[in-house]
Amino acid sequence: MGLGKPATNNTSEATDFGVSQKPGNDLYGILGKIIDTGVSIIGVVFFVPARILENFVDRNKPGIKILAALIFGLGVVMSADGFFQWFGGKPLFPWYEQSWIGTGWLIIWLKVNFWAAVIVSLGVQWMESYALRGQPLDEAKKEYEEIKHHEVPKKNPDAVDLVELKRKAYKRAGMNEYSIFGIVILIVVLLDIAQAFTSRNPFGHEPITFLGMFAYNIISIAASETGFILWNKANRKS
Repeated sequence: MGLGKPATNNTSEATDFGVSQKPGNDLYGILGKIIDTGVSIIGVVFFVPARILENFVDRNKPGIKILAALIFGLGVVMSADGFFQWFGGKPLFPWYEQSWIGTGWLIIWLKVNFWAAVIVSLGVQWMESYALRGQPLDEAKKEYEEIKHHEVPKKNPDAVDLVELKRKAYKRAGMNEYSIFGIVILIVVLLDIAQAFTSRNPFGHEPITFLGMFAYNIISIAASETGFILWNKANRKS
Protein backbone atom coordinates (compact mmCIF):
# COMPACT_ATOMS: atom_id res chain seq x y z
CA MET A 1 0.00 0.00 0.00
CA GLY A 2 1.55 3.30 -1.06
CA LEU A 3 1.49 6.47 0.94
CA GLY A 4 -1.40 8.84 0.24
CA LYS A 5 -3.61 6.09 -1.22
CA PRO A 6 -6.89 4.99 0.38
CA ALA A 7 -6.96 1.65 2.15
CA THR A 8 -8.67 -1.22 0.44
CA ASN A 9 -10.19 -4.62 1.43
CA ASN A 10 -11.29 -3.47 4.94
CA THR A 11 -13.15 -6.10 6.98
CA SER A 12 -15.13 -3.47 8.89
CA GLU A 13 -16.97 -0.32 7.93
CA ALA A 14 -15.78 2.97 9.44
CA THR A 15 -18.32 5.12 11.29
CA ASP A 16 -18.52 8.90 11.42
CA PHE A 17 -16.55 8.82 14.66
CA GLY A 18 -13.79 6.64 13.29
CA VAL A 19 -14.92 3.55 15.20
CA SER A 20 -15.66 0.44 13.25
CA GLN A 21 -19.00 -1.38 13.74
CA LYS A 22 -19.00 -5.11 13.26
CA PRO A 23 -21.91 -6.61 11.38
CA GLY A 24 -22.49 -9.08 14.26
CA ASN A 25 -23.55 -6.23 16.56
CA ASP A 26 -26.68 -5.62 14.48
CA LEU A 27 -27.79 -9.18 15.11
CA TYR A 28 -27.41 -8.79 18.86
CA GLY A 29 -29.39 -5.55 18.76
CA ILE A 30 -32.23 -7.17 16.86
CA LEU A 31 -32.29 -10.13 19.28
CA GLY A 32 -32.36 -7.73 22.23
CA LYS A 33 -35.34 -5.86 20.80
CA ILE A 34 -37.17 -9.13 20.18
CA ILE A 35 -36.54 -10.27 23.75
CA ASP A 36 -37.64 -6.91 25.18
CA THR A 37 -40.82 -7.01 23.11
CA GLY A 38 -41.56 -10.59 24.20
CA VAL A 39 -41.05 -9.72 27.88
CA SER A 40 -43.33 -6.69 27.49
CA ILE A 41 -46.06 -8.85 25.95
CA ILE A 42 -45.74 -11.47 28.69
CA GLY A 43 -45.68 -8.72 31.30
CA VAL A 44 -49.12 -7.51 30.21
CA VAL A 45 -50.57 -10.74 31.61
CA PHE A 46 -49.29 -9.78 35.07
CA PHE A 47 -49.53 -6.01 34.74
CA VAL A 48 -53.23 -5.83 33.93
CA PRO A 49 -54.46 -7.84 36.99
CA ALA A 50 -52.03 -5.97 39.24
CA ARG A 51 -53.28 -2.61 37.97
CA ILE A 52 -56.90 -3.70 38.46
CA LEU A 53 -56.18 -4.85 42.02
CA GLU A 54 -54.39 -1.57 42.71
CA ASN A 55 -57.65 0.24 41.98
CA PHE A 56 -59.37 -1.75 44.72
CA VAL A 57 -56.64 -1.11 47.30
CA ASP A 58 -55.55 2.50 46.85
CA ARG A 59 -58.03 4.79 48.63
CA ASN A 60 -57.59 7.46 45.94
CA LYS A 61 -58.54 5.12 43.09
CA PRO A 62 -62.12 4.77 41.76
CA GLY A 63 -62.09 1.01 42.28
CA ILE A 64 -62.13 1.34 46.07
CA LYS A 65 -65.41 3.26 45.82
CA ILE A 66 -66.93 0.48 43.73
CA LEU A 67 -65.77 -2.10 46.28
CA ALA A 68 -67.10 -0.03 49.18
CA ALA A 69 -70.47 0.37 47.41
CA LEU A 70 -70.72 -3.40 46.87
CA ILE A 71 -69.86 -4.09 50.53
CA PHE A 72 -72.38 -1.46 51.65
CA GLY A 73 -75.13 -2.96 49.50
CA LEU A 74 -74.32 -6.50 50.63
CA GLY A 75 -74.31 -5.34 54.24
CA VAL A 76 -77.76 -3.79 53.91
CA VAL A 77 -79.16 -6.97 52.36
CA MET A 78 -77.53 -9.16 55.03
CA SER A 79 -79.02 -7.00 57.76
CA ALA A 80 -82.43 -7.15 56.05
CA ASP A 81 -82.38 -10.96 55.83
CA GLY A 82 -83.93 -11.55 59.24
CA PHE A 83 -86.63 -8.93 58.72
CA PHE A 84 -87.42 -10.44 55.32
CA GLN A 85 -87.98 -13.81 57.01
CA TRP A 86 -90.21 -12.12 59.59
CA PHE A 87 -92.26 -10.73 56.69
CA GLY A 88 -92.83 -14.22 55.27
CA GLY A 89 -89.84 -14.53 52.94
CA LYS A 90 -87.32 -17.34 52.65
CA PRO A 91 -83.71 -16.89 53.87
CA LEU A 92 -81.69 -14.80 51.43
CA PHE A 93 -78.44 -16.69 52.03
CA PRO A 94 -77.75 -20.43 52.40
CA TRP A 95 -75.45 -20.29 55.42
CA TYR A 96 -76.84 -22.16 58.42
CA GLU A 97 -80.26 -22.42 56.78
CA GLN A 98 -82.27 -25.54 55.87
CA SER A 99 -83.51 -23.82 52.71
CA TRP A 100 -83.00 -20.49 51.02
CA ILE A 101 -84.33 -18.37 48.20
CA GLY A 102 -81.84 -19.64 45.60
CA THR A 103 -82.91 -18.65 42.09
CA GLY A 104 -85.55 -16.45 43.68
CA TRP A 105 -82.89 -13.73 43.63
CA LEU A 106 -83.87 -13.15 40.02
CA ILE A 107 -87.33 -11.88 40.98
CA ILE A 108 -86.87 -10.83 44.60
CA TRP A 109 -86.46 -7.22 43.48
CA LEU A 110 -90.14 -7.24 42.57
CA LYS A 111 -91.34 -8.37 46.01
CA VAL A 112 -92.87 -5.76 48.32
CA ASN A 113 -91.86 -7.58 51.51
CA PHE A 114 -88.21 -7.54 50.42
CA TRP A 115 -88.15 -3.76 50.03
CA ALA A 116 -90.10 -3.40 53.26
CA ALA A 117 -87.40 -5.45 55.00
CA VAL A 118 -84.68 -3.26 53.45
CA ILE A 119 -86.42 -0.06 54.58
CA VAL A 120 -86.87 -1.40 58.12
CA SER A 121 -83.25 -2.53 58.16
CA LEU A 122 -82.03 0.88 57.02
CA GLY A 123 -84.11 2.56 59.71
CA VAL A 124 -82.71 0.27 62.37
CA GLN A 125 -79.15 0.79 61.15
CA TRP A 126 -79.63 4.57 61.08
CA MET A 127 -80.75 4.67 64.70
CA GLU A 128 -77.97 2.33 65.80
CA SER A 129 -75.35 4.29 63.88
CA TYR A 130 -76.62 7.54 65.40
CA ALA A 131 -76.08 6.07 68.85
CA LEU A 132 -72.63 4.70 67.92
CA ARG A 133 -71.22 7.67 66.04
CA GLY A 134 -73.05 10.50 67.78
CA GLN A 135 -73.21 13.98 66.28
CA PRO A 136 -70.60 15.37 63.90
CA LEU A 137 -68.19 17.75 65.62
CA ASP A 138 -69.33 20.86 63.74
CA GLU A 139 -72.99 20.14 64.41
CA ALA A 140 -72.40 19.58 68.13
CA LYS A 141 -70.37 22.80 68.34
CA LYS A 142 -73.14 24.76 66.61
CA GLU A 143 -75.78 23.49 69.01
CA TYR A 144 -73.52 24.26 71.97
CA GLU A 145 -72.99 27.83 70.76
CA GLU A 146 -76.78 28.27 70.50
CA ILE A 147 -77.50 27.34 74.13
CA LYS A 148 -74.29 28.07 76.09
CA HIS A 149 -75.63 31.45 77.31
CA HIS A 150 -78.55 29.80 79.16
CA GLU A 151 -77.95 29.67 82.93
CA VAL A 152 -80.34 28.36 85.57
CA PRO A 153 -80.87 30.82 88.43
CA LYS A 154 -80.16 29.68 91.95
CA LYS A 155 -83.01 28.29 93.99
CA ASN A 156 -84.95 30.94 95.87
CA PRO A 157 -86.29 29.51 99.15
CA ASP A 158 -88.86 32.32 99.36
CA ALA A 159 -90.31 31.72 95.90
CA VAL A 160 -93.65 30.00 95.44
CA ASP A 161 -93.70 26.34 94.41
CA LEU A 162 -94.69 27.18 90.84
CA VAL A 163 -91.51 29.23 90.43
CA GLU A 164 -89.39 26.28 91.60
CA LEU A 165 -91.30 23.95 89.27
CA LYS A 166 -90.58 26.20 86.29
CA ARG A 167 -86.93 26.55 87.34
CA LYS A 168 -86.56 22.75 87.30
CA ALA A 169 -88.40 22.54 83.98
CA TYR A 170 -86.04 25.16 82.57
CA LYS A 171 -83.04 23.21 83.85
CA ARG A 172 -84.19 19.96 82.25
CA ALA A 173 -85.55 21.47 79.03
CA GLY A 174 -84.76 19.23 76.08
CA MET A 175 -83.59 16.29 78.17
CA ASN A 176 -86.77 14.24 77.86
CA GLU A 177 -86.34 13.74 74.13
CA TYR A 178 -82.82 12.39 74.69
CA SER A 179 -84.09 10.00 77.34
CA ILE A 180 -86.93 8.78 75.12
CA PHE A 181 -84.60 8.48 72.14
CA GLY A 182 -82.23 6.40 74.25
CA ILE A 183 -85.05 4.04 75.18
CA VAL A 184 -86.12 3.78 71.54
CA ILE A 185 -82.57 2.95 70.47
CA LEU A 186 -82.38 0.24 73.14
CA ILE A 187 -85.64 -1.28 71.86
CA VAL A 188 -84.37 -1.11 68.27
CA VAL A 189 -81.10 -2.83 69.22
CA LEU A 190 -83.01 -5.61 70.98
CA LEU A 191 -85.27 -5.91 67.94
CA ASP A 192 -82.25 -6.21 65.65
CA ILE A 193 -80.72 -8.91 67.84
CA ALA A 194 -84.04 -10.74 68.01
CA GLN A 195 -84.52 -10.81 64.23
CA ALA A 196 -81.03 -12.23 63.72
CA PHE A 197 -81.16 -14.92 66.39
CA THR A 198 -84.73 -16.02 65.75
CA SER A 199 -83.96 -16.43 62.05
CA ARG A 200 -80.86 -18.52 62.86
CA ASN A 201 -81.11 -19.85 66.40
CA PRO A 202 -77.66 -21.18 67.38
CA PHE A 203 -78.75 -22.67 70.69
CA GLY A 204 -79.04 -26.43 70.82
CA HIS A 205 -76.40 -27.04 68.16
CA GLU A 206 -72.92 -28.51 68.47
CA PRO A 207 -70.22 -26.14 69.76
CA ILE A 208 -68.60 -25.51 66.36
CA THR A 209 -71.96 -24.92 64.68
CA PHE A 210 -73.04 -22.75 67.60
CA LEU A 211 -69.95 -20.54 67.28
CA GLY A 212 -70.37 -20.29 63.52
CA MET A 213 -74.04 -19.32 63.71
CA PHE A 214 -73.41 -16.92 66.57
CA ALA A 215 -70.60 -15.19 64.66
CA TYR A 216 -72.70 -15.02 61.49
CA ASN A 217 -75.58 -13.43 63.38
CA ILE A 218 -73.28 -10.78 64.83
CA ILE A 219 -71.83 -10.10 61.37
CA SER A 220 -75.31 -9.78 59.86
CA ILE A 221 -76.28 -7.29 62.58
CA ALA A 222 -73.19 -5.14 62.00
CA ALA A 223 -72.92 -5.66 58.22
CA SER A 224 -74.85 -2.59 57.14
CA GLU A 225 -73.09 -0.24 59.54
CA THR A 226 -69.69 -1.67 58.61
CA GLY A 227 -70.45 -1.24 54.92
CA PHE A 228 -71.49 2.36 55.47
CA ILE A 229 -68.29 3.14 57.38
CA LEU A 230 -66.19 1.72 54.53
CA TRP A 231 -68.24 3.63 51.96
CA ASN A 232 -67.89 6.85 53.94
CA LYS A 233 -64.12 6.45 54.27
CA ALA A 234 -63.72 5.63 50.58
CA ASN A 235 -65.45 8.87 49.61
CA ARG A 236 -63.41 11.13 51.85
CA LYS A 237 -61.05 13.53 50.17
CA SER A 238 -58.29 12.88 52.68
